Parts: sequence; C-alpha cells; structure tokens
Amino acid sequence: MDILEWVRTTASALPDPLVWALGGLFAFLENGLGLGFFLPGETIVVFLSASLSDVWAVVVMFLVVVVAGSAGDHVGYLLGRHFGVGMRDLKLVKRLGIDRWDRAVEILHRRGAIAVFLTRLVPVVRTLTPAAAGVAKVRYPSFLLASLAGAATWAAIYVSVGFLLRASLDAVTKALGPISNVLLLVVVAGVVVFFAVRFIRTRSLARAVDATDDAAPIHPTVVDRLFREDEWRTWPNLITGIRLLLLPVFLWLITARMLWAALVVIGLVFLTDWLDGWLARRTNSVSALGTWLDPVADRITVVVTAVAFTLGHLIPWETLVLLLIPDVLLGSAALLFFRGDPAVPVTMVGKVRTALIFVGLLGVLLGSALTESGLESLSWIVGMSFLLFLIGIVGHYIAASQYARAMITQKLSVREG
Repeated sequence: MDILEWVRTTASALPDPLVWALGGLFAFLENGLGLGFFLPGETIVVFLSASLSDVWAVVVMFLVVVVAGSAGDHVGYLLGRHFGVGMRDLKLVKRLGIDRWDRAVEILHRRGAIAVFLTRLVPVVRTLTPAAAGVAKVRYPSFLLASLAGAATWAAIYVSVGFLLRASLDAVTKALGPISNVLLLVVVAGVVVFFAVRFIRTRSLARAVDATDDAAPIHPTVVDRLFREDEWRTWPNLITGIRLLLLPVFLWLITARMLWAALVVIGLVFLTDWLDGWLARRTNSVSALGTWLDPVADRITVVVTAVAFTLGHLIPWETLVLLLIPDVLLGSAALLFFRGDPAVPVTMVGKVRTALIFVGLLGVLLGSALTESGLESLSWIVGMSFLLFLIGIVGHYIAASQYARAMITQKLSVREG
C-alpha cells in the first residue's frame, strides 16, 4: 500500500468526537499559562484536523478549538487577577523569563486588550500576555473579545490547513504517482523545519522585542512615501507595471487552454520579475515605490497564476486555498494596522519560497503542455514540478510567520498617541 494511502486510511479510523476532544485539549494546553511554551499544540491540531473528512466535522473542530484556546487564555487571566503583581515571583514565570514577563506587562499597559489578539501567533509572549492582562486589570469584556478573536484566528489557520492538506491527498497522489512517498519525506522535513524555526524564534524573541524603539516613530503617509519622497517614474517601475498587465492575458490563455501561448506569457512575467530589480540596481534607480511594489507584484503574480491554474484544472483547488490563507491574513493586518504599508523587509525564506512556487508552477504548465501535445512519457515533469510547488507552500507558511512576527513586533513597539 502507498504510504499516503496508509496515512489517509489510518487517520479515518479515529472517531470524530475523539478528534474534537484531543483538538480541544491541545488547544487549551497550547494557550494555557506556561504550557504552550513546551507543547507543539498547533502541529497536533493540524494533524488532527487532517483526519477529518466531513465539512461539518471541521466546523465543530474549529468551534471546539476556539473555545478551548480562549479557555487557556482565561487560566492566565484569572491567575493574573488573583496574584496581581505577585505573579512576577511565581516559579513558572521565572522559568519562562522575568524579562519576558516585564515586557508583556509593559505591552499590556501600553496597548490594552488588543495585545492579547496581536500576540496570538507569537511564541512565548502569547503565553504570558493573558496573565499580564489579568495583572494589568484589563476589563473582562475587552479581554474576552480579544481572546476569542485571537483564538478564532489561531483555529482558522491550523484547522483549515489540516483539513485542506487531507483534502489534497487524493490530488497529490494522482499528480505525483510513484514519488508520493517522497512527498511524505518532504512533509516530515517540513515539520522538522517548523520545530527548528519555532525553537530559534522562541529563544530570540525576547531580544528582538527588547531591541525595538520605545519612542513612537513618525510615519509619513503611504502616498507621500511612495510618490513624493523620491522619483517614482522609472523604467524598473514601468516594467513591474507591464508584468501586472500581462497577468489577465495569462489568465485568459489558461482558461482557453492555449497552454503554449500561456507558457510564453508567464515566462515573460517571470523574466520581468528578475529584470526590474536588476535594472533598478544597475541604473541606481531604486525607489520607494519600486521597493514596495515589487513584493506586492510578486504576491499578485503568484495568486493570479495559481487561480488560473485552478480554473484550468492544472492544480487542485485545495492548494490554492492553502496558498491564499497567509496572504489574506497578512494583507488584512497590513490594511487594518499599517494602512497597507507595514514596511516589513523581504526575508531570504520569502525569496526562496517565491522562486520555488514560480518554478513549480512553470514546470506544471510545461509538463501539461507537453502531455497534451502527445508526449505522455514526459508527464513526470508535472509531478516533480507540483512537488516543488508544495515545498514552496511550506516555505510560504514559514515566511508568513516571519512577516507576521515582524509586523506584530513593529505594532507593539509603537506607543499609544
């Protein structure tokens, strides 16, 4: 039996009530004071959600995880209300770090209940923030709203990712064929990377937060920064604009099943992605607009390309949803808290992620075009390219966690005006 088929069959043997109970338990432990520092609750919730095959069972799982996660917050909040400032002297708090505790209390005094929501995806701090809210005597209705909103965000990410991964197994097995076992190894490697990133992030978070400037920076408006601080009418920015204009053409070609023409257009799109940056550096015409627009254009390109591939039945819809979840969350946060301009620098993981997704999608298109031209023996190109695309999605979530942490740290470092 294929390994992925064995995983799918074994997961289905778990009764739904048991999955819900375990999901609630680990969500509670993940968010309870001190327990989330040691337990990989989010990973377990992902795997448990992947065992569910019914949509309504997933909805119940989401609700259970939300309630249990918020209940974990309440443990810290009630302890904070009970012990007050004496909370700082507890052995558990000392074990987590007095400096981290002091920072969490400071954040609560400056930001109020919204800090409980903002820190939900940040290791260590999310564990201490509810207790700090209790010490700071944050009003309970405000705390409850922030806790439920944070728990809902947390549950939406990990429950939906798990379910979509399960829903993608059939499509993945069909696309990869005999190399489906390799995919399992990649998934295991992705889990290892996740824990490594989590460990490093946990160890370095306090130093990263302490390094932020307490003074409130003066931010120019987005329009001023992008169009008035320097010259924005440059050749690189024009090339980026042309790249965006080519995307609707590509979408039409895919849906019309003109794969070879679509391959030429998407090749031009990917070429302009390299050309605009190279030309800007070569001619010393790097601009604020270009710095902001290039990563935005990258994300738009990836999303439009994935949508086109989904409409053209080249990739399963589940992978499109997996791709969109981080973009929707980060985009919403950028609009709500940073007026669309969080000024978060692109990371190396983000660059590698984009390259893997681009190359993977390009390979899927090439393999599909060759197969439809009668070269059935080259269908393996589709499977291998789809594997690269999936690895890119794993990198997408790692990069998204880096950007989310940078955005949250930046937001929490700004004092209330």
